[in-house]
Amino acid sequence: MKMLKKKILLFIVISILMPISAFGENISSKNPALKLMSYYAGEIKDARTINPYIVNIIAIYEISAGRHTDEIKKYILWYFAHLNYPDKAGLTGSIYDFEINENGKEISINNYDSVDGYAGTFLYLLNLYHLKTGDKALINANWAKIKDIAYLIPYLQVEDGLTKAIPKGNDNARYLMDNCEAYAGIKAFNELSLRTGHGQDTSYIETEEEIRNAILETLYDSNLDNFYWAIAGNERHTSQWSVFYPDALAQLFPICFDVLSSDRDKIDALWNEFNKRYGDKVNTFPMEQRMIFELTKVKMIVK
Repeated sequence: MKMLKKKILLFIVISILMPISAFGENISSKNPALKLMSYYAGEIKDARTINPYIVNIIAIYEISAGRHTDEIKKYILWYFAHLNYPDKAGLTGSIYDFEINENGKEISINNYDSVDGYAGTFLYLLNLYHLKTGDKALINANWAKIKDIAYLIPYLQVEDGLTKAIPKGNDNARYLMDNCEAYAGIKAFNELSLRTGHGQDTSYIETEEEIRNAILETLYDSNLDNFYWAIAGNERHTSQWSVFYPDALAQLFPICFDVLSSDRDKIDALWNEFNKRYGDKVNTFPMEQRMIFELTKVKMIVK
């Protein structure tokens, strides 16, 4: 259960590390990840750590609103430049977290919180970036790396069709949040590949379908009419609406990342229950959680 605890702590820990402004504008402006983080400097406590997952969420949120496109392009290129070839588990296309020292130097911590979530959200971001900008040159120039990132998702699938968070773990933890992101990521890759003239790989189409089906069939709890927030080993972790994180918040992810695109009843039930309990507390959510809520809200308006 160590991995499960770590996943939770990523979102709720309050750090005493220096704010981004302590690095000085020069350092934050030169580092694309820090630049995106600087727009939320008042909310980011752990400013010495670049967590690519968190920056991906910021970038998705910003580009969805049509903001900071140039900075997001620079961040995408930064991400490509920091991929592992290979990482400690032998994976290519993964990315570690980085610590920033007082001189602005990036120091890899040789670890990641999850591989499926990082890869899924980045692929999702790439597709949004191309839809917003039409920048095919960036996609073509980095297509080999994009394929390496996409390959991580089927590589991390286990027998039930879900993706595990990290390649090596005693409990093969599979999270609802991560799997929704992995599904959205491989779906985005398939769309991006077709739209930019790279064709489609039928195995990745199958991966997209397998993950979606596994979320709906394996992670759905018909007794409580919501989703398990995780499966670790053979243990299913039920979601109680009275527990905000991860239980309740995780219920937004199947909506936000279009897993439930055709099931209006489930979408409305999950959204209404979440809002009944937490809708008046949105402004108190940590930044990345509030962004997920707002992105989900947009999906509800569109739907």
